[in-house]
This record gives sequence, structure tokens and C-alpha cells, in this order.
Amino acid sequence: MDTASTDRIIEAARTQGRAALSEIESKALLEACGIPTTMPRQATSAAQAAAIAKQIGFPVVLKVLSAEVTHKSDVGGVVLGLTSGAQVENAFKQIRKNLGEKAPGARFEGVAVQAMARPGIEMLAGISYDPAFGSMLVAGLGGVLVEVLKDVVMRPAPIDAKSGREMVEELKGAALLRGVRGAPPADIEAFVDLLVKLGRLAAARSDIREMDLNPVMVYPQGVMAVDARVALNDAPAGGANPANGDRAVARRRNLEQAMSPNTIVVIGDKKAGGYIWLRAQSNFKGKLYSVQIDPKEIPNIEQMGITNYLNLSEVPGPIDLAITAVPRQVAPLILKNCLETGVRGVQFFTSGFSETGEELGIKLERQLKAMAEESEIALVGPNCMGLYNPAAGVCNFPGQPTGEAGDVCFISQSGTHMVNMAFQGPARGIKINKGASIGNAIVLNPADYLEMMADDPGTRVVGMYIEGIRDGQRFLDVLRRATARIPVVIWKGGVTEAGARATFSHTASLATPAAVWKAVVRAGGAVEVRSWDALLDALAMFSRSLPIRGRRVGLVAMTGGQSVFITDTFAGAGMEVPALSQASYDEFKTFFNTIGGSYRNPLDAAGTIMGPQEGNLVRILNILDRDPVLDLIVLEIGTGTAAARWASHEADVASMLDKLAEFNKRTTKPFSLIMHHAHLEDIVARARKMAVERGLLVFESFERAAQTLSLGADYWTRH
Repeated sequence: MDTASTDRIIEAARTQGRAALSEIESKALLEACGIPTTMPRQATSAAQAAAIAKQIGFPVVLKVLSAEVTHKSDVGGVVLGLTSGAQVENAFKQIRKNLGEKAPGARFEGVAVQAMARPGIEMLAGISYDPAFGSMLVAGLGGVLVEVLKDVVMRPAPIDAKSGREMVEELKGAALLRGVRGAPPADIEAFVDLLVKLGRLAAARSDIREMDLNPVMVYPQGVMAVDARVALNDAPAGGANPANGDRAVARRRNLEQAMSPNTIVVIGDKKAGGYIWLRAQSNFKGKLYSVQIDPKEIPNIEQMGITNYLNLSEVPGPIDLAITAVPRQVAPLILKNCLETGVRGVQFFTSGFSETGEELGIKLERQLKAMAEESEIALVGPNCMGLYNPAAGVCNFPGQPTGEAGDVCFISQSGTHMVNMAFQGPARGIKINKGASIGNAIVLNPADYLEMMADDPGTRVVGMYIEGIRDGQRFLDVLRRATARIPVVIWKGGVTEAGARATFSHTASLATPAAVWKAVVRAGGAVEVRSWDALLDALAMFSRSLPIRGRRVGLVAMTGGQSVFITDTFAGAGMEVPALSQASYDEFKTFFNTIGGSYRNPLDAAGTIMGPQEGNLVRILNILDRDPVLDLIVLEIGTGTAAARWASHEADVASMLDKLAEFNKRTTKPFSLIMHHAHLEDIVARARKMAVERGLLVFESFERAAQTLSLGADYWTRH
């Protein structure tokens, strides 16, 4: 990249007070990056336009030049396929006339004359600047298709060639580039090279707000940027300023200590709230104290066997975690007391800050933030349920499970989701290692918690519910480091965008919150889910399943109808249901009941495993385990009459599940169960609980199993 030229072009526009480059300047910028263009020449008269066209060679294109016009075609400012000087002169006059009629306030600066590009596959490439994550690279089908199909992908800039190829492969229209109906394949590598060069420009010039190259013609050999528009930010965008500053290392140590504290102090707990915070720590293994000045509350606290103090400074010994539930006006005073007494970590259940949109709440939050950033204290929240560590007995709601540490960590900007994870997770086989409800996250942000939890050797997978990211670049860096070791599953809240906004280019209009977030998750190597149940299923899979190294699944169903259903469902989720090897079929022939059943994949197995033939179930699974054409095995169990029998024969259920658990321990392939409750919800729910207790991965429906296992296959294929 010719950096001197790119800087000169952009700074010239800034010097003139312009926030957009002309098409000529935009293409000059591209050529400075090594991207070929149909470079136009400016003509300020009809005669000059005709002369330039003759020099360039017909056919040519004329486009209006006006700093006030963004979309040239909207004002009749584009004329294609001109083949003579007379046509060029007439087109010049018509463009000037159209501009005067359709945009009377716009200045006419002449026209751009350029050679007509030869036909090719029309693609879109560009840059869109996101306030949280910086420059985003956009690619997709171009021309009018971009408006109709919106087939685009995004990545944070810069990218390498591998990421560029992944972007192309993700496009639904990628087949067009590979050649269809006898057409030769397009030069995908040339388009990837263009994307890489655009990414370098975006990374070097974060003051580019939007860049729209549409179309980019992709030929059997080479590419050509036919049209280009560039808009600039109001001022050069500065780098992110991490909230942690120079105190990041000390604050990280304090967060770790607060997560595994020796001493907890609860400040401001009251009877009106049911003493929620003091009761939540009933299984805490360290020292628990209260700070409460209301004389009406103190006797109740002391009756709980908890020593109360009137001031934080009176509490004996170092304080690792202070849990505060005070009115918002008092929060800065409490934080000041925590800083003065050397408290390592403080979590504010207190709400009513910036989330309200009120001036007072915003002011108080800024005050808390400023105080905390000038110290090494680990401030959790505010407006949060705080930290959860079952092994240490640290809870953020009464009655949460405590005891041994699990292997799943969870970070949530919703307190409700954090509480629900603690209670609902174990029923899915999710054993919590550590959790954090982080609320407004004004000092410690999601990246800080992710970094801490991913570095924990006891963590096998991290789940996240995120509503907003402030320091997007740091979050992406931490996410990439985390996913290099463990899976990270993210559910993003608030990805829809209410209403429309005026945009300079297609790249910006396509850069919706959902599209940007999808790009960040993909670039960070994480797994995206879009619902609570999908999050739970994914965490259960990543914490309980062997890695899924392929998409070829062996399916065992109980009836013919279910066999069709399960096949369609898994195939629809992108999984393969292949024919088995001949060796498997030869072995199935020796014992499989084909009357009312089938041993094709999927297997219709009820008639072969019911009643006295139950031993055949493990035999079937062993055959599938040996079959080299399969990557994973899924068993539907407990439908209809089988589940009905479970109601009075629980010992038989336990025996069957014991055998399945033994198979699960020795199999070399990921193995999971589907136990949908149908009309026997209570019975199947009991059996499902027994299966989870034995370490089996269990799904409640075909759809959820297929979608989740497909996510797993996608993740483990990329890692």
C-alpha cells in the first residue's frame, strides 16, 4: 500500500472540509492500495467529455460529479454504454439538466468519464466503521442483487487470505464464483486479494467511515472495481482506551480474590428484601459479616448468627468482597469507604444508574466509574447480581447449588439469566465452575471476566449473555485467545435495530448490529446462539461431549415415522446421514428384526430392543461405534410404549441408562440421547434426570439436538 498517497488523498479532502471523496479520489485511493479500477477522468464541458471519451475508447460511462450527491443514479446522474462523441455530449447535457431538476441545491462539478467495464460477476466489497469494534470489512453479491438478496458477510479488519476465502465460502451465492451452467469459474483468489488489501487500508485509516465498491467485476482472471464511494468520519478515530488502564494487573488479581474470597461483607441488607444477600451466603466457607446502621435491622441480622458492624472500618481483617444493596445516592459513599479500607472487590446490586437514562443516574454512574478507575479495586456492576462460585459457597441468590466446582463458566449482563443458569443448568448436565452477573460493567467489562475464566484450568467452556460491548477491540483479542483453548458460546441480546437510518453506502446499510456481531463472533472463533435453550444445549454439549470431528451421524430411532422425522431434521441442520458400511449391514442381518423395523441409517429399532431383547441396544451401538463412515451417534429413546412402561419399572430404566453410560465412557465417538416427553412429560423428565446424573448428554427434541450438534461440528472443524 502506498501510504503516502492514501494519506495525501484523504487529507486533501479534510483540508477542503469535505466528508466524502469524489469517485476519482476514491478510485485513486484504491489504486494506491494496489486495487485495479476503471479510473475516470473529469470533464467540465460536453466537448471535453467527448474528447476524453475518444481518448479512452468507446463504449464509455458518464457519472455526475457533485459533492452534495451520494447516490448518482437517484438524480439521473449515470448514463451507460455511450458509443459516440455525439452521444457523450448529449449525455453530459442531460445529466446536468437532471441534477438541476432533482437536486436543485447541488453543485454541478462536471462528469466522470470512464471506460465501460466488460461484463463479469458483480460483487460488493467495502468498509463500514462500527463504534465498538472499529473497521469492518464487507463482501457480498453486488449490483442490484445486494439490495434484493442482501447476501453479505463481514469481518473485523484486517484479515488474512484464509479469512478472505472463508468470507467468500459463507456467501449463499458463492456457487456463482465457482462457475455455473458452463460458465468458467471466477478468479476467487483475485477477489480475496482485493479484500485483504481493503482490510489493510481499513486498519491503517480508521477514519474511513464507509467505503462502497459496487460493483466489483470478478473475471476468470482478475478483478476490476467499477464504482467506488468513500465517506470519512468527522475526525480520525482514536484507539480504544481500556478502562483498566495501568492498574489492570492488580485489578485482575483483586477480581480473582473477590471470586474466591476468605471474607465477605454485606452492606445494607434489609428485611424488606428478605435479607437476600446474607441468606445467599449461608453456605459460604469463609467469614461473613454485615454492615448495617439501621437499628431496626440489626437484631434480625444478629439472630441469623451474623456479626453486624456500624462501619466498614470496624470489620476485622482484609475484606475480599463487599456486596452492597444501598440506595443509588449512597453508592459513591460506600465505594469511598471500600477504597479507604482496602476492600479488594465490591459488587453493587444497586440499580438506577445509566440504564434508566436519567441525568442523576448517569451522573452517579460516572462518579463511581471515575473513583474506581483511579484505584485497583475490582468493581462488579452496578445493577447486577454479582459473583457466583459454588465451590467457595459464594452465591448471588439464596438456595443456589454449592459444593464441588464444575467446569462451565457463565458471564451475564442479565441478573435473571445468571440466577437461572445456576438453578437450571444442573438439570442439563451443566456444572458451574464460576459465574458473574456484571450489569452495567462500568469498569470491569466482559473481556475482563472472560479472560479470568478462560485462564482457569478448571474451565472447559464459557457461556456469555451480552447486551453491549464498549471496548470491542480488546474483547475480540481476548475472545480469540480464549477460543484457542476452550469453546466460548455467546448469546447476544439486543441485535435488532428499530427503524431505518440514512446511509451513505450499501456497506453501512448492511452493517446492522446483528451482522456486525455475527462477524465478530465468527472472527473470534466463538459459537453464536440465539435463545436461552440453545445456550443451555450448547453448554451441555461442549462440557459433556467428545469433540465432533465430522458431520456424519448414525441415528437410532424407535419407529418408522420418527426415523423419517429425525433424518429430515438432522439433514436440514447440515448434518449427513450416510449409508452404513457393508460390514455393519452384514452384522445387523444376524439379529435385527426387520418386521416393523429397519437397519438402514437411521435405524428403526424398537422391535429389536424392546422387552427381552433389550441387550440388543448396546449391541447396535457397538456396531455403529466400529463403523468408519460415522463421526457421531444419536439415540432416540423413551418414546410411546417404552416410556409408559418406565412409570412402573424404574429399575429397568436405571439398568438401561447404566449400560448407556458404560457405552458412553468407552466409545470413541460423540454420543447423545434424545428424550422428548411427548404425552408422558413427568415420566420422561424423571428418566432424563437419571440420564444426566450418569453423565449422558440429553436433548429434549430432534430439532434442538440437530442444531446443537451442528454447532459443535462447525466449532470443532474450525479448531
